[in-house]
Amino acid sequence: MSKKLLLIDGSSMLVTCFYGNAHFLYQKTGDTSKLMQTKDGVFTNGVYTMAKTLLNIIKKQKPTHIAVAWDVNRESLVRRQKYEAYKANRAETKPELGEQFGTMQLVLKAMNIPTFNLISHEADDIIGTFAKKFEQDIPTYVMTKDQDALQLITENTRVWLGTKSAEKMYGERGIDHKTLNIPDGFFEFTPLTFQEEYGIQPIQMIDKKAVEGDSSDNIPGVRGVGPTAVVPLLQEYGTLEEIYEVIENNPEKELKEFFKTLGIKQSPI
Repeated sequence: MSKKLLLIDGSSMLVTCFYGNAHFLYQKTGDTSKLMQTKDGVFTNGVYTMAKTLLNIIKKQKPTHIAVAWDVNRESLVRRQKYEAYKANRAETKPELGEQFGTMQLVLKAMNIPTFNLISHEADDIIGTFAKKFEQDIPTYVMTKDQDALQLITENTRVWLGTKSAEKMYGERGIDHKTLNIPDGFFEFTPLTFQEEYGIQPIQMIDKKAVEGDSSDNIPGVRGVGPTAVVPLLQEYGTLEEIYEVIENNPEKELKEFFKTLGIKQSPI
């Protein structure tokens, strides 16, 4: 059997499974009476769906190695200490979901699947560390809904990104996603499909986020530079540092005219 490492963002997956298996009354009114739970009143709808999904993935993908990474507490994050507003726009986790994190980790322990967390860092930090450490030795697959993970894509690492556009993206490429044996709602990104979708290299996702910001994490971008301008700038200059180098060392009028040739209607300076 050929080796295969599967790295899963457990927090992202459990949240998705929780809401995917939440009764419509709960989603509409917050009524928890119809949520799956034990006779003792312990909520299990997210745990049930996540365990079922994992077993299906294991059956179809046959990974030889699996690791599940978890977020802990955003208040203790190094990023939060450096930037107080980081993720400050996130709502508090609902109690009926929050109590399932511990239960799911116990289930994973019973399944002999190792779990990892760091109080100062996030699940995607752990996943990124593992991917970079092991991808040269074993083909690596990352399962998440976090676009930040796209920077990890290489010839040895693929990212299964949860997105509502997955089916459309497969259709545009004439790919029958059933042949990939990955869960519905996830698109498998390779270096080629990433460039087709975003027009830049995977590693440039770092610079893209830095320039345009990330509203989901409450991170502001560079004022006046949106998604339509950031890609041509990165295609031309490569990195955020190079963009600033050019701006600081060239006449503003000439740059504005050149930016127009890149297809940027509103100059970022």
